[in-house]
Amino acid sequence: MLSRSINLLMTLVALTLCAFLVAHYPLGPFIPAVGLLSYALVVFYRPSIFLIIIPALIPLIGFAPWTGWISFEELDLLVLATAAGAYARYAFDGKRQGGQRTSSLLIVLSVLMSASILISMARGFADAGGFVFGWFQGYDGSMNSIRIGKSFFLALLLLPLLIRQQYSAEHSTSRKLALGITLGLCAASLAALWERLAYTDLLNFSSDYRSTALFWEMHVGGAALDGWLLLTFPFSIWALRHSRNALQYACSILLIGLAAYASLTTFSRGVYLALVVSLPLLAWQTRRRFDSAQAAPETPAWGFFRWMFALVFLGSLAGLVFPAGGYRGLIAMLGLLAVSLSMPPTLRKMSLGNFATGGSVGLFIGMAVVLSANLLPKGPYVLYSLLLFLTLLTLYWPGMQNVQNRSSVCLASFCCLLLSAADVTYFWGGTEALWGMSLALTMLILLLAWATFTRHPLWPDQLRWQGNLMVVAVAASCVVAVFVGGGYMTDRFSTTGKDFGGRLSHWRQTISMLKTPWDMVFGKGLGRFPANYYFDIPTGEFPGSYRVTTENGNSFLSLVAPRHPMSFGDILRMSQRLSFDAHGPFVLDFKIKTKATVEIHAEVCEKHLLYSGSCAIGNVAIKATHGEWQSEHLRLDGPLLGTGPWYAPRFKTFSLGIGNQSGAAEVDDLLLSSTGSPNLLANNDFSNEMQHWFFSSDHDHMPWHAKNLLVNILFDQGTTGLVLFLLLTSCALWRLNLGKARLHEFSPYLNAAIIGFLAVGLFDSLTDVPRLAFLYYLLILYALSLGASFRKISGKPSKSRKPGDASKAVEPLQSLKK
Repeated sequence: MLSRSINLLMTLVALTLCAFLVAHYPLGPFIPAVGLLSYALVVFYRPSIFLIIIPALIPLIGFAPWTGWISFEELDLLVLATAAGAYARYAFDGKRQGGQRTSSLLIVLSVLMSASILISMARGFADAGGFVFGWFQGYDGSMNSIRIGKSFFLALLLLPLLIRQQYSAEHSTSRKLALGITLGLCAASLAALWERLAYTDLLNFSSDYRSTALFWEMHVGGAALDGWLLLTFPFSIWALRHSRNALQYACSILLIGLAAYASLTTFSRGVYLALVVSLPLLAWQTRRRFDSAQAAPETPAWGFFRWMFALVFLGSLAGLVFPAGGYRGLIAMLGLLAVSLSMPPTLRKMSLGNFATGGSVGLFIGMAVVLSANLLPKGPYVLYSLLLFLTLLTLYWPGMQNVQNRSSVCLASFCCLLLSAADVTYFWGGTEALWGMSLALTMLILLLAWATFTRHPLWPDQLRWQGNLMVVAVAASCVVAVFVGGGYMTDRFSTTGKDFGGRLSHWRQTISMLKTPWDMVFGKGLGRFPANYYFDIPTGEFPGSYRVTTENGNSFLSLVAPRHPMSFGDILRMSQRLSFDAHGPFVLDFKIKTKATVEIHAEVCEKHLLYSGSCAIGNVAIKATHGEWQSEHLRLDGPLLGTGPWYAPRFKTFSLGIGNQSGAAEVDDLLLSSTGSPNLLANNDFSNEMQHWFFSSDHDHMPWHAKNLLVNILFDQGTTGLVLFLLLTSCALWRLNLGKARLHEFSPYLNAAIIGFLAVGLFDSLTDVPRLAFLYYLLILYALSLGASFRKISGKPSKSRKPGDASKAVEPLQSLKK
């Protein structure tokens, strides 16, 4: 009866909070109410669905650029609706799942961490001058403490549901959670791909455009996307290794490619470092299991040194081809590599004489068809595609299995393809490209000959293994392309020493803001870094500020510009998303009040978050108005804005800011109009505070972040919170590596995700992103709950496993059929 009462109480609390937030949702309550109610009903009938839905939607459901909400967000609504539906189900069930056990360590750490967060939240309220509730407060308000602190409590709210699912005979908690996280990685990667397609060239690695996906929290810099990728990337490997058919395997390969591309286009040294740390660790922890499942009995398992040799070899191929051959030559080389991996089983029975004869015939035919192809428009590309198809056909088409001299036909086809690849490179890059490609092709021929005539196979014959190696080849090629094909990443690495010195200075300045013993013990308060930075750091670092002020019933926006020399990207912008069909020309009318001459900057740009494309811009200098409101009319000059391709539409964003150093002004009644359109702005008089408005600082990022995960927690929660965070994380890692959960099928992926997240956190304060902190804490708490009942990584049940356990080991991988 006690369990039913608690579940019912949790249902009522979650439902009440959710209804309260929905009633004040800036875009209207009706659609969110219907959607969340429907979702809560689904959770009621199928509680385990939240394991998939929540992680999958986290990177997509941040609508702050449209709503103006910062303190609360759509994730809060989703988690509360989940809790309402699931706890209601368990209240109506009225039964306690038999055999449930919760680790005493988990309970103690959760209580202590909760107490630390609550204390730091209270200190944050005091530091802000007292708690004042508001829907649209910025980072300097007391609500920012709630924004940061609620992430842990949202994760804690779902923890009993996670634990209960582990003991349900109907569900496999780990696999559903892994699937949800994998879908979340896919969503973020697709968003990054859309961003690159919409706002910059897909293969442009020279510009300073860094992917942000749909993480609005990067509007003042930070590493939200970086942290998300490292927290979720290991689960793409889980999907690959646990795919059960060719379609799942192909989708997993595609996902890894998308995630790798998203990671590369962050141009973040921290991301690259974290991937180098976490992925080899994951490979080492899972190597024995999957090598034994995939490799042929006579094929030695690929250990560290073989993989290192393969990486050097693949990187060398890309390094030889790409500088002059470009992406076309690189793709031609990768296609040839894929064929080379599959050739040895077919050629293994050939004699050396037949090998030489078949190769000579293939080269002769290849020269003839290559010369003919050059007479046609785009002929080299067409010929290569055709030859690649024919070569794969001779290798894998069942009808070719019994063809006489099949080995010679395959070798001849391969030699034709080899010459065609060289022709593609020459057609694109000329003689210079041909030299590099020729050396790469020589290396491939020697490798193929070695693999054909060696006594033992150099690599497994399974297509799945070869597909994994091709993933590594593509990743190595992308890394080479980023560093060789664009100067931006090279420039970033060239300034690593200087940047690290700047970070050290920033961390020292952050810690120096903890002035009293109480600050050191309990922190300055959750989310108080930006506000304290304004006052404790030298004036030149002030990034600007904003607030909505009300006088005599009239609300208006007060703006203060940064106190250092500004470039175009340093302006503190107040922005609002416009409709896709806003093209221009644009005219802005507004009222302004200022005490000194100020330059107003207004723009409508094809812009997602931090980087502007085409813009219509207007600037006007306004003299002091002596306390009176003055009306202004400003025409924005620039090209008509487009919508972008249908598959990658571009957002249109209106922004207003002060363009002169230390300028200050108050603005009201903004009217943005275009041809045939009335006012394009919502809440243009700020009567609803910052509803629909959103701010950004495109280049000036240091004032908003501590730029280190541990330093940020020390500032927010003091040594008490830092010790508890380290204890919580260390206990989770100990449980996954040395404790009861070390044999759980899920532990290697959780371990890699946590360590990758911490590696990114060496250079960015990740817990100031609520969506990211929520998933991190959820995985930490889940790791601490593992181990009471599970199946071993080998697939054999442990002695402690109970009949009702749902955390079943995934079936061994099956090789793809040829």
